[in-house]
Amino acid sequence: MMLTLCPDLPLPLCNLFGGFIPWDFQGLNFSGADLSHLDLCYINFKVANLSRCNLARANLCCASLERADLDSCLCQGANLPGVKMLRSNAEGASLKGCNSEEPSGLQANLEGANLKGVAMEGSQMTGMNLRVATLRNPKLKNCNLRGATLAGTDLENWDLSGCDLQEANLRGSDVKGTIFEEMLNPLHTSQSIR
Repeated sequence: MMLTLCPDLPLPLCNLFGGFIPWDFQGLNFSGADLSHLDLCYINFKVANLSRCNLARANLCCASLERADLDSCLCQGANLPGVKMLRSNAEGASLKGCNSEEPSGLQANLEGANLKGVAMEGSQMTGMNLRVATLRNPKLKNCNLRGATLAGTDLENWDLSGCDLQEANLRGSDVKGTIFEEMLNPLHTSQSIR
């Protein structure tokens, strides 16, 4: 499926007072669509089907992907500050080299998301909320997880080699078998882990 948006319409739309009028694609089917390199910030994709979608290098700043189906989605190099992916299904997705870091403090929220088998190598995930997310066999080498919330997340057998976990919240996380090699900042004894 190839989706073409009219080049004369700015994304996102602005009203006369300079505020954003987000496009509402809630519940729509974009399965297999090529949305790469598009500015999709502030767009509502709640419960939308974006499985096998190409979102590489897309700007998803502050987009709502709550409960969206992102199964096997290609999101390499996407811009994710402020994205809301609560309880979304991103099983098998590729988020390699993504950026969720924003100087103003916008933080991506993936709380409760299904991230089984997700590839996130080399991503900037500063302050990202991964609380109670399901991550089985994730690929997280060399990620910046500084200040991220991983509270209650099952970290068993994760490979966090080369990651920066400074000030990350690991309270209540299961770290059995987790590999913490070549860390940029070693875990501090004040960081709570089970």
